[in-house]
Amino acid sequence: MIALIGILLVISVAILFIYNKQKSSGAPTSVSKRSAAGGSGGKLNDSSEDENKNNGEEDVKYLLTNLDPDTSSHLDILLLIATTPENISMTNKTLEREAELKERRLDYLYPDRKKKKEESEKGAADGSTNGGGAGEGDTFDLDGAWGDEDEDDDNVKANKKRQEEKEKLAEEVARASGKSDHMSIMKNVKVEGIDEGVLGQKWVENTLAGTGNWPPKSGLSALDDLDSNPALRRNLCMTMGRIHSQFLNTNPELLAAGPKQLIDTLYFQSSLEYRKRTIVLLEAALRVIGSTRSYRLYKKIVECYTMFKIGSPSVESKAIVEGFQKQMEKTFGGTKGVPRIIISSLEISTPDEKEIATGDNCALELEMHRVHGENFMKQKIEMAVKQGIPPQVALQTFREGWWILLRCEKLDESSDDNDNDENTDFIDKNIIFANLSSEMKDKFKQEKGGNRLVNAWPFMVSNMKQNVGKVKVRFMVPNKPGKYKFYIDIKSQEYLGCDQTFTLEKDVLDKDTVVRAEKKEDQEANTESPEGEEEPKKTK
Repeated sequence: MIALIGILLVISVAILFIYNKQKSSGAPTSVSKRSAAGGSGGKLNDSSEDENKNNGEEDVKYLLTNLDPDTSSHLDILLLIATTPENISMTNKTLEREAELKERRLDYLYPDRKKKKEESEKGAADGSTNGGGAGEGDTFDLDGAWGDEDEDDDNVKANKKRQEEKEKLAEEVARASGKSDHMSIMKNVKVEGIDEGVLGQKWVENTLAGTGNWPPKSGLSALDDLDSNPALRRNLCMTMGRIHSQFLNTNPELLAAGPKQLIDTLYFQSSLEYRKRTIVLLEAALRVIGSTRSYRLYKKIVECYTMFKIGSPSVESKAIVEGFQKQMEKTFGGTKGVPRIIISSLEISTPDEKEIATGDNCALELEMHRVHGENFMKQKIEMAVKQGIPPQVALQTFREGWWILLRCEKLDESSDDNDNDENTDFIDKNIIFANLSSEMKDKFKQEKGGNRLVNAWPFMVSNMKQNVGKVKVRFMVPNKPGKYKFYIDIKSQEYLGCDQTFTLEKDVLDKDTVVRAEKKEDQEANTESPEGEEEPKKTK
């Protein structure tokens, strides 16, 4: 399977080279009318500069409108990411590219087809200039250029020039890849529906349907266009395929097709692109939802990131989590190889002060122990050696992401007042909420108390052997004095079953009643006071 992946990657690079060079040379791509139509949020839009420019804003509005702290499940979130206007637009372009490459594959398999097509195009051009009509067996080219008769010569010349550019490009690719025949670049490209026995998108859909996982089960309105929107269908298939990849990758049909190179090259290539794009969109969704301070949605999106990255349909299923941990034990040398973090110290305080007062810039300080670090490094080095990869390369590329999510709730008042801070101006004044209705804004304003995010802090471990580390998270204390319970979530974006939640209770004093020593400016710190001491002063 590893050898197959290597071959497919080489082919994918060659395909991308063909397409990108073709785009830069101005040569057109074949686009079906169906794939170029539609609407946003699950419906494709016509390509335009304005659409591309506004897609980012449309994505933000689309997510904020459809995400709901009360009802959005992990699957709903992943399907919303799959159906954002930007994601649909990008897949539409991928399908346009694939349509051109499928034509190349057909030309390779059936050389006479290309010859007949060229003769047909030449005959159509001659017929238009000589007053001839379509002969028996000919078809009308509905996508061709239309114009007055005096423009026909220019059209013929333009088409000829584009064809010459295509052939020149193909020859360049062939020379770069060591091929003497420019058509041989498509020799190893296999396409489902064209090449017999090749597995691609239809196989994924049918296999998932056999377990009840296709089509996706969700109440999202965008899914209504599943049968009429190719880009929407592709995105949903790739999302469902990704989170069920453990099941698909062990399917006997796929395992048998691998050594025979019967994997759809185009689908494989676009799945790699889609995975990278979706990770970026999930990170963008975190930034968007972070502005709402919705703890519940933020937590779920972090978990969706983990699900999509490792290929898991759930982070909550006990059976799935246990299966993941058993696999980690097998791979990384027993229970010591199961990823987990032990917290040896945990404290919240206002730096250089004895108490915490309203409005303070506080610090959450943690000391963490990565007990799996040593086993990870040992096993990773052994795997790298077996694969012929220099150990230092494996160590340099290691990344392990974690999140700290902080929230709090007030313990000494009624639930109606348990919102930490009545102020919701951060939503009304934020420009990204400008186009949302009051109803949409209200669902985020209702995220109060323990559901309101105080801070979200990501950190990345890049040293595989690192076992101990300290993390400091700064945050603003609520503006109401009282007794608070702080919740600290430690979450992994790489592994299942190692998330933890800790709590600390702290008294927050009214800053107007706290007497503190005045802090001098840095430039005055080195100047001695005549009295030798500072006067106490209230915190303002």
